[in-house]
Parts: sequence; C-alpha cells; structure tokens
Amino acid sequence: MNPEGLTQEQEKNLITWAEQRDSILLEVSILKTEKESLEKINNELTTSNTDIEVRMTEIKGRIKELKTKELEQKLFINKDVSSLQSQKNTLEGEINWLKQMIEVLVAQKTSYEGDVVFALAALNTVKDETSMLDKVVDRVTSVSNDNVKKIDLLVEELGISLAQLIKVNKKNVDETNIVIEKLPKMLMEAQKHGLIKNKI
Repeated sequence: MNPEGLTQEQEKNLITWAEQRDSILLEVSILKTEKESLEKINNELTTSNTDIEVRMTEIKGRIKELKTKELEQKLFINKDVSSLQSQKNTLEGEINWLKQMIEVLVAQKTSYEGDVVFALAALNTVKDETSMLDKVVDRVTSVSNDNVKKIDLLVEELGISLAQLIKVNKKNVDETNIVIEKLPKMLMEAQKHGLIKNKI
C-alpha cells in the first residue's frame, strides 16, 4: 500500500478519473469558447439582419414612392395628350370654319366689286343727269330760284351718298382682300407645325 492507504487499483482509478476530468474540462473550455464565438456571430448576424430589414423597408418604401410617381406621371401624360388632342381638334374645326369663311368672303368680294361697278356707273349717270339738269334749269326760266336751290341740294346729297357708298364698298373690298391674303398663310403655318392634316 502507498502512504495514502490506496491500493494500486484505486490509484489507477484515480488517475483515470483525473485524466477523464481534465479531458472533460478541456472539452468544456473548448465548448465555452465555441459558444462565445457562436454568440458573437449570432449577434453580428442579428444586427446585420436588422440592418437588412431596415434597408429592405426603405427600398420597399422607395419602390412604392416610385410607383406612385410613375402613376402620377402617366395620369399627367394622359391628361396632357388629351389636352393636346382637344387643341388639335379645336384647331382643325377652326381651320374648316376659316375655309368656309374664305368662300363666303370671296363671294362677298365679288358682290362688293359688282356694287362698286354699279355705284360708279350710277355716279356717272348722276353726273350726266346733273349736267342735263343744269341745261334744263338754264332753259326753264319759269322755275323759281328756290326750286333751283332744292334741285342742286338734292343732286349734291345724292352725289355725297353715292360717294360714301363707293368708299364703304371699296373699304370692304380692301379688307376682304387682306383677309383672303392672310388666311392661306395662317393655314400653311398651322400645317407646318402639324396642327392640321388636310390642306386647302
């Protein structure tokens, strides 16, 4: 027996248990280290996942915002296209109306020109009649001076009225010519800018 009073078999068992204890303690230490490492990794992953979730939330919000903006832009574009189409239709309607007005104005011009010719002929006739009346007045000695003045006044007023008629008709013809000259240019400008399809 040894000084501690242990048999050899007991001593061997103690040695074996001590070795097993040391081995277990080493394994425990290794496991603790591994646990701490895993906990650190887990914390990092948790933080990283949180950051990713925050980023994903931000991205989803941005996507939603962009979709909303895209929808608004589509609505704006559709509204703008509708407005332009409406303007185009309006311009085409106005062009058709202007074409009709040109036809009316051309007819009026022809009528005014006829009126001017007639008025000029009437003026010449009045002048001739005035000359004849002057001769008649000279020959008719029985007509009183009062009657002569009335006849002269009547002839003068008639001449003024005819002159005014000629002036008005000439002005209408000039204005009609100006409108007829300008409208084709306006139509050509509108066609150049693609506002109308049909040509006069």
